[in-house]
Order: sequence, then structure tokens, then C-alpha cells
Amino acid sequence: MFKSIRWRLALSFAGIALVAAIVLGAVLLAILQNYYAHLEFNYLLGNAKFVSSFVAAARSDEAPRDEVQSQIENLAFLTQTRIQVYDTNEQLLYDSGSPQKVAVNLGVMKQLIAQGDSPPNVRYRVIAVNPDSAQAPAPSAKEFFDFGSTAPASPPVGASSAQPSPSGGTVIYRSIQVAGSLFGFDLNGEAASKSVRSNTHLKQAIVDPKSGSALGTVLLTEGPAYGSDILASVARGWVLASAVAVLIAAAVGWYISRRISAPVLALTNVTARMADGDLSSRAKVGNQDEFGLLAHSFNEMADQVEGTVVALRRFVSDAAHELHTPLTALRANLDLALEENNATDRAVFVARAQAMVKRLEELNTNLLDLSRLEANGHATRETVVDLAELLRQRSEVYASQVEQAGLVLELGLPAAPMLIRADASRITRAMDNLVDNACKFTPQGGTVRVALSREGEQMIFSVADTGIGIPADDLPQLFHRFHRGRNAMAYPGNGLGLAIVKAIMEQQGGQVVAENTNPGARFTLKWRAVS
Repeated sequence: MFKSIRWRLALSFAGIALVAAIVLGAVLLAILQNYYAHLEFNYLLGNAKFVSSFVAAARSDEAPRDEVQSQIENLAFLTQTRIQVYDTNEQLLYDSGSPQKVAVNLGVMKQLIAQGDSPPNVRYRVIAVNPDSAQAPAPSAKEFFDFGSTAPASPPVGASSAQPSPSGGTVIYRSIQVAGSLFGFDLNGEAASKSVRSNTHLKQAIVDPKSGSALGTVLLTEGPAYGSDILASVARGWVLASAVAVLIAAAVGWYISRRISAPVLALTNVTARMADGDLSSRAKVGNQDEFGLLAHSFNEMADQVEGTVVALRRFVSDAAHELHTPLTALRANLDLALEENNATDRAVFVARAQAMVKRLEELNTNLLDLSRLEANGHATRETVVDLAELLRQRSEVYASQVEQAGLVLELGLPAAPMLIRADASRITRAMDNLVDNACKFTPQGGTVRVALSREGEQMIFSVADTGIGIPADDLPQLFHRFHRGRNAMAYPGNGLGLAIVKAIMEQQGGQVVAENTNPGARFTLKWRAVS
């Protein structure tokens, strides 16, 4: 299943979405954590400076240890931190304990407020209820005041208007909140015991205000964890959003993969039908994208394959037909030679058999040459060839051949070089075939004219004769394999010479043209000139 491009593309989209969600979520959480850590640090720094100044004043005034300890516990409760005071030898002097203690001495706290001993720029709103009314369904008395201010704050809407004024004793504090801030710390029962504390800690030096000497250090730990609920909510939202994004990306990837794979599957179906023998199968070209180009290229390839197979079938059929005639004649002549007792007549039959053997050899050679040309059409050794020099070299051969046929040769050979880019051996074969045909189909006393000329950017080699000519009906099929004109049946041949000429010219980027001249015919080979 996962080998399919549909599944792999869908999973790729989902994987990309997952990686993007993880990276974005991790960066977001890191930014938020850094922001809240900075807030926690600043919170501890402001309180540490105040506590250190308070301890320095108490040590300077030689305040009783119990009173300093009580005041430190009250400060620890209000700042919601654990305060530890060390001397210069790192010996612990005071320890407030956990800041989650819910009972403190209200009288001592009010004394701190009255004296104005409050951290700078840090204000708290404190809500307290008396222990006696804490168990009541609805507490009858509440007190609201701002730490750092002697004036009590106005009670919130819905609170009791009664304002008790306890002068001491123990009270239970329900909540504490930084004034002007959204961050509050629930100190009520079970919620207080489960509140999240920060791992940030801060150490502040205690300096004697009179002498400026070091008295020790103050260590603040277990402060409020700013934004813990927000971070948890963001993390949950991030996980949920990531899951949704991955599912959406997988669905989009599946949809896109179906759109992409549909033309591929259609093309696969067409190729399967072709493999089963249906060479007429073609792909639908519905789009102009890469798949449309692929379908178009496939159709062109299929056309060539079908044309090649059809031509091959026709070639095999024609070859079998052409081989059948000389083989039948060869067998008949050999049988007659075996049965003939007269030596003279037997020699005639043997000579006829040898002629058939020669015809078969020629046919076999031409078939091999033609198949090699078509199979290795592009495997040529192209060089710059001077047609004038090439014809000058072949002129003696042509002169001898024409003379033996009892014909007259006219040679039109230019003095200037005529350069083309081609395979010299193959174009020589094409030129020789045309001269052979001219000599074969021209009666004795006729004329064969071989000439070179230039027309614009084309080099032209022509062979004209005064022979039997070409019937008009045979001109369109003249260069097909095994095709022979109606007026050529009495002449030897197998109908492959002109097919070989055409294959060579197509391979060399040229063309061959045949035309009647009355009398005779003219064959022309054309190439593009090379400067």
C-alpha cells in the first residue's frame, strides 16, 4: 500500500505539516517561556532588593531574631516566595519556609504596612476572612487592603460592606494578587497546595546602610510561576492544532495525489493494452502540463512503434514472397539437372540454378544492408565531404560500367569544391545504386548523365537516363521495399535498391526525388551545403 505514490504523497504532506507544527509550536512555547521567565526574574529581583534592605535595617537595629523571622515569614507570604537569609559565611540565619502557608499574624502584617515597609513598585491586594466565619456557607466578613498602602481598598462588587478591624491573631488568606496585574495566586485550601512554583531563584547581597560592608545574602526561591496555566493551555491548543493540521494536510495530499496519479494510471492502462497487442491504443491528451506532454510523447512513440511493427510485418511478408520465387526456381532447376542425362542440357539447368543463387545472395545482402540502415540510422561517421572530389574518384568506375552496358556517359563535374556533412561510404552507396539502375533500365546506345550542381544552399547530385522511364502510377510507391514498376518486370532486381537509397538519404538529412524526363527518368539527391 505504501509503495503507491498516492499514499507516499499524502504521508509526505502530513509529515511536512507535522514538522512545521512542531517547529512553530516549539518556537512559540520557547518565546512564551522566555517571556514569563523574564517576568519571574524581574519579580524576584524587586522583592529581593526590598528584603535585603529590610534585613540590613533589622541587623543594623539589632532587632530580635523572632521578630525578624516573623516579618520575613509575612514578607514571604505576601511575595509568595521562599526567603532564606545567609551570613557572610553562608550560614543560614532565617528561612521563611514554603510560601504556601495560609496562616500568618495579621497584626505583624499591619505593622509592616503602617511602617511603609513594602517592596518598591510592587503592590498586592489581599483578601482575608476570619477563621470563625471560614466554615460558614457565606463568610459574613471580608477585609480588602493594598499591601504598601495604609488605606484599605474598596471591596469588590458583591462583597460585604462590613469592615472588621482585627488587631492581631490568625486569619486565613484566600488569595493574593499583584495590583494592576492579571496574575493571581489562589491560596485557598487544596488549590493552594497544588499551585505551580517557579524554578527561578535569585541571590541578592545584604549591605550595611551605615558602613557599606557586606552582611550576607538573601536567596529567593519557589516564586510564583508566571503564565503556567497559559503555557499549559497553549501547549494543549498546539497539540490539537497540530493534529488538525496534519489531518488536513494528509487529506489535501491524498486529493492532490489522486489528481496527479490519475493521468499516470491512465497512461499505465494504455501501455498495458499495447503490451497485450493493441497497437492502436492511445493516451488522452487533456491537459497542457507535463502529463499532457508525456501523453503526447507517448502517442508519438506509439505511432512510431505501430508504424515500425506494421512495416516489419509487411517487410517479412514481402521478403518471404521475394525469397519464394528464386527458391522455387532454384529447386526446379536442380531437380531438372539431376534428372537430365544430357550434359549440355544439365549445364544449362545448373547455370540457371547458379543465377538463382546469385539472385538470392544479392537479395540477402540488400536485406541486411537495409535492416542495418534502419536499425542504426543514427550511428554514422559524419564528416565534411567534398562531393566534387568524391564524384571525380568514382567517375572512372561509372565510365567503365556505362561502357560495358553499351551506353554513353555524360559527366557534369564542377571545378569548385562542393562540401556537405555526411558519411562518405553511405552516400557513395546511394550514388552507385542510382548509376546501376540507370545502366540497367537504359537500352544500348542510350545516354546516362551524372552531374553535380548547386542551387542556393543545396548541393544536388543527379543521374538522368534515356531509358524506359517510370509509369506515373508507380511514382508514389517507387521507394517502397520490393516495389518494382510494371515496365521493370523483365529486368533483374529485387526492388530494394531505391529503398536503400531513400533510407540513406533520410539518415544523412537529405532527400531523394524521382521524375520522368520523356524519354527516361532522373533521380536527384539533395543535401544542405556546408560553408
